[in-house]
Amino acid sequence: MNSTLENDKIVATGDYFLVAIRNWDDKREDYLPVDDPSTATQTFSDYLIAESTYFSTNYESCPQAGGKDVKVELLHMRFGIPHMVRNRILFP
Repeated sequence: MNSTLENDKIVATGDYFLVAIRNWDDKREDYLPVDDPSTATQTFSDYLIAESTYFSTNYESCPQAGGKDVKVELLHMRFGIPHMVRNRILFP
């Protein structure tokens, strides 16, 4: 189950925005998938609020990072299919 940072409202399941903070996995040599239990997610129905949250996320606000790089992604979820809007990597 994903850990949720904060959900202010219930959003439509077919069309919403997702900010995901994904951890680095040494074994895979890649970031863990969005549906991994260690991935922190927050959902939004409004793009501007989602984008503001994406840009305000910094490394210090990622306690699950454990001293490793994290990937912050802003995704548009449409009928369960993620569409990349923005992504960046934060370093310790």
